[in-house]
Amino acid sequence: MLNAAISAFDRADTAAAHEDPRTQWFREVLAAERDALSHFLGADHAAMAAVVALLAAQQRPVVCLGIGKSGLVAAKVAATFSSLGTAAFFLNAAEAAHGDLGAVQTENVVLLFSNSGSTEEIMRILPILKARKCPLIGVIGRARSPLAQVVDHLVLMDIEGEADHIGMAPTSSTTLQMAIGDALAVAASRARGFTREDFLRHHPAGLLGRHMIPVRHLMRKGADLPIVSPDASVAEMIAVISAGCMGAVCVVDQDNRLLGLVVDGDVRRLIEARRDLYAARTADVMKTGPVVIGEDGVVADVLLLLQEAGRPLSVVPVVDGEGRLSGMIQSYELLRP
Repeated sequence: MLNAAISAFDRADTAAAHEDPRTQWFREVLAAERDALSHFLGADHAAMAAVVALLAAQQRPVVCLGIGKSGLVAAKVAATFSSLGTAAFFLNAAEAAHGDLGAVQTENVVLLFSNSGSTEEIMRILPILKARKCPLIGVIGRARSPLAQVVDHLVLMDIEGEADHIGMAPTSSTTLQMAIGDALAVAASRARGFTREDFLRHHPAGLLGRHMIPVRHLMRKGADLPIVSPDASVAEMIAVISAGCMGAVCVVDQDNRLLGLVVDGDVRRLIEARRDLYAARTADVMKTGPVVIGEDGVVADVLLLLQEAGRPLSVVPVVDGEGRLSGMIQSYELLRP
């Protein structure tokens, strides 16, 4: 994905010659940050396997440490770690020296961010972190800096310069810090076996939270469920579809096992074919093997089924482990507030 973005910028560079200077300034920053990422990608990252293994094995929260712009990055990275199943929290290096260091326990892994590698606030608390036997992972910009010399694992950024016009504002460095933090969080999450379902359970609010709602809470069921037998005439079936107001009907046998599904489109095609609606049977019209969801599924599972179906689905029947019909859910209900 990153390589694709870099290629897109490369193609766009050729069109930049006659642009308004303000547009060029905008593009130059993006190009400089792209180059920082590209340069880092070209380095040897074999040592990252041990770093990821260390993060993935943690039972205690990972401490993301920084100050200033690097601190803002550290706060975001801590949130990403937690979101992806590795508990983490942000620690402001300045506040740490005034009591917040009490949150750091023996052997907490500390992921520290410092472009200069000589941040005074971090250097001040370093002896305490060492005394608590905290493994130190440093995302640092200078190889010969004091911090680079003492961390247990060094992730060297080695950027050539910042992206702003005076070369001083944290731009390329913070972009690279953010990308490295994201990469570590995702890699550790994968090493932990963290799943999509785990992710959704960590997001109970908003749209993500709605994805974890059980389908049994949203499905039509009981007397409100439009069902017919396979022997019912098409005319009878149409009456059930109209009464059910779901644009579809489930076809079941005497044991309530789902045999098939009929939707409005099937009825229209039957009418276009000039079939006798009273002579034709539902079994002649229904589609067998419809897409279904188990009654223990959640909204996210249904959305995935809709995506994989490759065609519009207005309804999805809900069945139990024996294939008996439990209910039916309309696709528009899935994202309704």
